[in-house]
Amino acid sequence: MKKCIALIVLVLLGSCSSNPELVQMTNQGPAQGSTFSISYLVPEGVDYRRDIDSILESMDQQMSLWVENSEISALNRGDSLFLSNDFHGVILRSIYLSELTDGSFDITLAPLIKAWGFSGGTHKDSINVDSLLNFVGYKGLVAHRPGSMMEKYALPEGYELDVNAIAQGYTVDVVANLMNNVGVSNYMIEIGGEVRCKGTNVRGRKWRIGIEEPTEDRVLGQFQTIVELDSMSLATSGNYRKYWQDENGQKVVHSIDPETGQPVVHNLLSASIIAPNATTADALATACMIKGVTGAMTMIDRFPDVEGYFIVGTKFGEIEVLQTSGWERYTVN
Repeated sequence: MKKCIALIVLVLLGSCSSNPELVQMTNQGPAQGSTFSISYLVPEGVDYRRDIDSILESMDQQMSLWVENSEISALNRGDSLFLSNDFHGVILRSIYLSELTDGSFDITLAPLIKAWGFSGGTHKDSINVDSLLNFVGYKGLVAHRPGSMMEKYALPEGYELDVNAIAQGYTVDVVANLMNNVGVSNYMIEIGGEVRCKGTNVRGRKWRIGIEEPTEDRVLGQFQTIVELDSMSLATSGNYRKYWQDENGQKVVHSIDPETGQPVVHNLLSASIIAPNATTADALATACMIKGVTGAMTMIDRFPDVEGYFIVGTKFGEIEVLQTSGWERYTVN
């Protein structure tokens, strides 16, 4: 599902280098309906912008719902086709993460997302959920999971996919693999708010990432918290921006519960997840917004090397923060 991203902003720490042989190159621009910012330490004159752009274009051609001839668009039309390696892997990884999250993460929500008006359509106060739920549910993919890449693949009849809740995180990991393969040991990759860091910045310090306060009138540069990352990823999902109000004034948010087909209503404003890779962090952040804070805390505790930071709205209009036991070691004091 397309999620509202609580924007994660790189906190820049200066420009003088502790290693005169390396400079910090930064590539930025639009990507996947959002923006990207990728910084990495390389010898002067080295620039991987062309390789990065190639990856971003390839991901769009495979998994963008806004590209008419993309592989996902073809599948959703009912076509049968040979999947590219990345899209093949994303579907299999998504099924695995659906199982680990008890179905809270689910890429088969496309019919519901469109019906509720979250995919560029008209917002609706209610829809015929029961009929659509016949074509929603990751378990329907389990029996139709992609086999060999030498075989054509088609979705179960009536199913459609939306991988927006995992594609940006997955793309971050693909770019990280590029950096590792070309011998870059220090980088910060951010695409659509999903982040993966390794090593240090140009000043020899761990990369610092700020997480926004979950308010609509947030001041630029004002963060709820700042973390330091090395060889870890961070993803945030939130509902405090992407919603509309129904005729009764109730906020209708973009996170849809795969079990009920209804937009979720609870007081969890945002969930930030630190994990070893951005694919996992991205999917788990989405699952947390479905489960609510109590279910999210319980779920994250089951994952090794994964921590969560949850911002909750109180009935008095204030916010409180809950976090897993290991989150503190990443926090900048």
